[in-house]
Amino acid sequence: MTQAQLNQLTLEQLRELNERVVKAIKSKRKQVIAEFEIKVGDKVKVNHPKLQGKSLIVREIKRTTATLQLETGYFSYKVPITMIEK
Repeated sequence: MTQAQLNQLTLEQLRELNERVVKAIKSKRKQVIAEFEIKVGDKVKVNHPKLQGKSLIVREIKRTTATLQLETGYFSYKVPITMIEK
């Protein structure tokens, strides 16, 4: 959709379009997280030298990151979801 086409829409039509776009974005984000098949409580590993060979537990999942805690300790790490391996 071009800028000229957007300028022709009414305020109500723009709000409806915005609502549809937001729903589509949220749906895509959920699909990305589902692709990695992780959920809170899962035991995972991270593809990073600092955490090589350590087993971690998923404590929280956000849009692009997950908070992981060491299985044997109190330390937690915020890691991009793309670096997590099941």
